[in-house]
Amino acid sequence: MKNLLIIISYLILFSACKQKINEDLPLQKKQCIISPELKEKLTFDTIQIQDLSTQTELTGNVSFDLDRLFKYQSLFSGIVQNIYFNLGDFVEKGQLLAEIKSTNFSEQKSQLSIAKSALEISERNLQSIRNMQQSQLASDREVLEAEKEVMNLRSEINKINESIQIQGGNIEKGKIMIRATKTGYIVQKNITSGSYINEGDQDLFAISDLKNIWIMVNVYAAQLASVRKGERAVIRTTAYPDEQFEGTINRLSNVFDPEEKVMKAIIELENPELKLKPDMMVSVQVFQDTNQKALAIPIQNVIFDNDAYHVVLYEDDCTISAIEINPIGKNKNHYFIAKDSEIIKENQVLITENNLLLYNELIGK
Repeated sequence: MKNLLIIISYLILFSACKQKINEDLPLQKKQCIISPELKEKLTFDTIQIQDLSTQTELTGNVSFDLDRLFKYQSLFSGIVQNIYFNLGDFVEKGQLLAEIKSTNFSEQKSQLSIAKSALEISERNLQSIRNMQQSQLASDREVLEAEKEVMNLRSEINKINESIQIQGGNIEKGKIMIRATKTGYIVQKNITSGSYINEGDQDLFAISDLKNIWIMVNVYAAQLASVRKGERAVIRTTAYPDEQFEGTINRLSNVFDPEEKVMKAIIELENPELKLKPDMMVSVQVFQDTNQKALAIPIQNVIFDNDAYHVVLYEDDCTISAIEINPIGKNKNHYFIAKDSEIIKENQVLITENNLLLYNELIGK
């Protein structure tokens, strides 16, 4: 009887110790639940310390580089007679784009003709006065006045010619011949054949080479604190799902768009292959780097269950644990854990492939 009581006391004490171990190691099983066959289906990763960086998800669209955009605005009024381009066309420098019949141009043509006739008369008059001066029949003052008149008429003719050349006017045809001043693509068009245009109207068309473009990023009021000049950005578009374009926030407009109710952040990008087109919609990830270091856990290795985040840690085939973590930050690729965390450490091994299967086993699902 005495021996029986000793055995019962030992069993009670052993059971209490076992329960205490289980309380100290929640969701951990010491038995070897990873068989050789299962281990072949598992993959592993090591927890590393990285720079803590978060990211903000934004949207935007592609725009041409406004600093390298040529816009044509007519300085004459007239009727558009011929158009030789369409929106999106590639044009070479000097290529004829349109012809405009202008009454203003006809007036300038008339003024030019009158000025040239007056110049011929003045030049003959100047030569005559110079001849008279040699015979002492004309004074130096008369010569100077005649020379001044010739100079004034030549200046007037040059001014008219420059005005005509700026507009691309063709004297012979009596039209304004609009030619491309640079090589590029027609990115704006507000002109149609037969339409009447007024002097100083809106831009008739615009040309850009599209080798440099702007990404116009929409920043809402709640996101202002997360977007700053110089931050790294990754741009993606549905047109190229497997490709990304990297840049930095070059500047912020600091003025809210009254229609869209957003502030524009501008990313300047080189576009040598012309993949990004004006008005193409894009998604933008802006990364906020800090001076902090943290434990980085790939997002795909984290299990979200019961409103908490978990990872499955591996020590050996007989020692695996399901641990709850408390992220202090997140980006597209990682959750970040405090570097001095007591529950998870650098270089610990994570089970990645089939970790959910083991997690369910550990918690008894």
